[in-house]
Amino acid sequence: MEKITGVTNFDGVYHQFVIRDQKMIREEVKSKKSNIDFLLDPQYPVWLVRHAFGQDMGLEDYSELKEEDYLSDNRGKTLSLHQKTGVVRDLSYHGLHVPFHEGNYSHAVGPIHAGIIEPGHFRFVVEGEVIRHLTIRLGFQHRAIREKMFGKSVLDVMPLSETISGDTSVGYAVAFSKIYEEMYGIPISKDVTLFRFFLIELERIAVHIGDLGGISEDIGYYPLYGVCVTDRGAALGLMETWTGNRFGKAAIRPGRVRVNGRISAKQAKEAFFNLKKVYFKRIRPQILRALSVSTLKERMQGCGFISELDVEKHGFSGMIARMAGVGDDLRINNPDYPGWVPLPIKEEHHHYNGDVWARMYIRYAEIEQSLKWIESHLDYLDFKSLWSENDSATKPSQWKEWKPKAGIYTASVEAWRGPVLVSLDIDTNGFVKNSYIRDPSVLNWHALELAVRGEQIGDFPLNNKSFNLSYVGFDL
Repeated sequence: MEKITGVTNFDGVYHQFVIRDQKMIREEVKSKKSNIDFLLDPQYPVWLVRHAFGQDMGLEDYSELKEEDYLSDNRGKTLSLHQKTGVVRDLSYHGLHVPFHEGNYSHAVGPIHAGIIEPGHFRFVVEGEVIRHLTIRLGFQHRAIREKMFGKSVLDVMPLSETISGDTSVGYAVAFSKIYEEMYGIPISKDVTLFRFFLIELERIAVHIGDLGGISEDIGYYPLYGVCVTDRGAALGLMETWTGNRFGKAAIRPGRVRVNGRISAKQAKEAFFNLKKVYFKRIRPQILRALSVSTLKERMQGCGFISELDVEKHGFSGMIARMAGVGDDLRINNPDYPGWVPLPIKEEHHHYNGDVWARMYIRYAEIEQSLKWIESHLDYLDFKSLWSENDSATKPSQWKEWKPKAGIYTASVEAWRGPVLVSLDIDTNGFVKNSYIRDPSVLNWHALELAVRGEQIGDFPLNNKSFNLSYVGFDL
């Protein structure tokens, strides 16, 4: 299946980014003359178009519309919601008024939330205790990251890449590094390549363990919650053991990877088995126990449903696509992932049917998948060479020796939420002229809007936690 997963404009030329045969491909779009043309074309998801081309038009007031029109999924019928005077609206919150008839009410949550959570505005239309509609607006954490990259060299851009979405620091650093390696022609060893994808999978394991705990907390199941919030530290500890930083900050740079020189190569290899021991002794038994409890199944199964058709129609990606039965995965047949075995999504379709249970189960399945892949390739990695001071990996002092080739470069990596997409327009000095950065959450926030329709208002926190989307990754 082919999926459009990004769209932008560089110097008056439109480009689209398509996942085709589990590869990300950039193509020029010559058939479109304006931003509105993309909005009128149903093959481009609305959230994607508004994120790419949206402009600030202030307050969104739909209160005079008929409620049935506002709640409609008919794209043509609701076109006025997405544009005004020939300009595409953005998706940031500037005030939002929605229609609701007698017997319903409008319920707002955020942007200030109880507890530690990023800011977002969630506007519900509710009948009794049932959600009829949810409108999500973000835009409270604008850090001007893209603007900060303009005119900057690789030395300035790489640290910024790790701040796009902090829980995906490694994923974004790898994507940016791949771009600069292609542009400068920087050689990269097989050991550096393999090890940095170990780090991406380790980042996935750490976040998934934490999310399993978060979902368990929201359903009041504290045996798994307690284990996950503490023993997630085993995965973060391995990241720190390998790189010197619990979140892999500054570990990935073009042509090289920074390793923790305070330990030996032998200790680095053996450290993996400590994570495996903690997982199989403490975490896994509690996950399996939770998955076998009938009352937990009843709580999660059928709650917050997303269908395969929803995935195809709205372009949902990564883990959210896979949990609904769509096997999108950029790791499949990827030379950076030798021997990668996809999840048996079709064979075990009862676990991947698009509800909260599926979002719980897929995290368990992907933890096991990643651990197995790393362990099966430990002997392929020359830890001694990687930890050696004489390692031939490219150092920052050598970058100035390489001559940049101006052009547009694109890279995508299957991070834990899904494919992070980065495209940089770079000048003859190696400085960024323009950029397009699309976090998986850009597409998947709309999946949360659809998932909660018809659900109890009290189920929203559980559904929100089960998606765990990035607010900051959306608002750059």
